[in-house]
Amino acid sequence: MPPRAKRDRLPEAIAFGKRLRQLREAKGWTLEVLAESAGMNELQVGHIERGASDPKLSTITKLARALGVPPGELHRDFK
Repeated sequence: MPPRAKRDRLPEAIAFGKRLRQLREAKGWTLEVLAESAGMNELQVGHIERGASDPKLSTITKLARALGVPPGELHRDFK
């Protein structure tokens, strides 16, 4: 599925992406490092961080494991 146009992005997807980026940057990781650690494509992780795509539960789990946090930590601070 192609990424969403900026105007079509869901607020939850944007918040999720921001939180993912915060956790990645706190570890000092690049997109490439996170993608490799999660067994994913760098482009896919970038789309998620920008809120351009909604990750499936299995993807959320991969990202959380790679970052060493519980999956719920990626949903923290949603407003």
